[in-house]
Amino acid sequence: MRHLALTINHHTTYLPESEADDAMFRYWTAKSNGDSSANLVRVDHIPEVVPVTTTLAGEVSALAAARIEEQEAWLSEAGFTLPPPIYAPGARVIDLGDENFRIERNRVDALPEFPSAARRVINAISRECREDVNVRFSELEMTDDGTLRVGSEELGLETAAFSQFASLAGFGCGVSYLANCCPADLRAENVNRQLQRARDREITLRTRLVDGEHRSTYAVVSPSYAAVDSDRVLEVVCDSLRDSRAELVYDGTGVRATGLWMPNVVQDLAAGDVFKVGVRVQTDDTGRGRIRISGVAFRNLCLNLIIIGEGEVETVSVVHRGNPQRILDIVAEGVERARGTVGRFLESWQFARSTRVDVPQTIRSWVEQKKLKVPGVRSAAQRDALVEKLLESWQVEPGETLADAVNAVTRAAHENTAWDIAIREEIERQASRLVYVPR
Repeated sequence: MRHLALTINHHTTYLPESEADDAMFRYWTAKSNGDSSANLVRVDHIPEVVPVTTTLAGEVSALAAARIEEQEAWLSEAGFTLPPPIYAPGARVIDLGDENFRIERNRVDALPEFPSAARRVINAISRECREDVNVRFSELEMTDDGTLRVGSEELGLETAAFSQFASLAGFGCGVSYLANCCPADLRAENVNRQLQRARDREITLRTRLVDGEHRSTYAVVSPSYAAVDSDRVLEVVCDSLRDSRAELVYDGTGVRATGLWMPNVVQDLAAGDVFKVGVRVQTDDTGRGRIRISGVAFRNLCLNLIIIGEGEVETVSVVHRGNPQRILDIVAEGVERARGTVGRFLESWQFARSTRVDVPQTIRSWVEQKKLKVPGVRSAAQRDALVEKLLESWQVEPGETLADAVNAVTRAAHENTAWDIAIREEIERQASRLVYVPR
């Protein structure tokens, strides 16, 4: 995979090509601030990353200690509880710690981007052609083959689904014997006798294609179950996690996914440093679990980056009950809050897209509060015209983040030939400061 090499203040950061807009923004910001070293080029390979050090291994780095103290405040504010380091906070790691950071950084960089990984799972679920079948127990019959006959159709019954089926029918206490020890014909006889007792109670069989041909029951739930499956959840969270790298596992019943971010380098990497953060998404499509979303932080506790502390802040824990759209709205809000729990780290690591804003409102507030001043613009009508001009630039490449708002200002300065060069340069200088406006 090709990358972008972005040099600012003689320090080079390597970014995936998908972050080209952020890289371009940071490049132009540096140029407008007079950084003669600013450069942006495409490269085929990332060179070995060697963290800069000013402190001997084991000694406390004042730089690292101050950084960790600030991180502690961020963690506490967000609600994280992480174990303290084994060594004094700020104690510089040994060579093995630097090497393990490099290995982990390269591993994370090699992971797929979250939208790409999510799309593969979404497509896999689509190929399952899932269907929910609402039936009464009295309409079902178990065959000697262990399938469920529904009218003229036979449905496979997976082991976990059989356990749910038995529980809802009222004979869950005997499921282990029936599944593992009972002869097939005797099992069918026992189950069918129990189905007659359950009679008109309703259930929902959650089915999917297996091998693209046979339909199998992978879950049995009550009719009140709200189907909000993993593919729909992934569709909702993708945009918020589009700049992360994904660890994602789909096991046929749900997903466990974590969108991860890491800095390219940590100066004086030390015991106590938070060196990786993420947003974790967990789903279950079988009625046996909730949808959960959490912010997650990883802290180095030792001098070799082997003993790692992990903490989570849960922002969503929702059961499959009620209106499916309401559940998806909760998920959408929760993933943004989860990202917010690690947002301070993302900002400090220069992930420009970590701050989401209402761009039109933000641009208008900059102009009206005179955080963005253009010579000659004095009256309310002139300010309105300026806002419209900036929003036209934003519409060329719309987005929902602070970086997108600042990019609109920078684009307007570059493209509006009605402004002389001095005004355009002044607008660029102001734009470079706007990126640091807090939420």
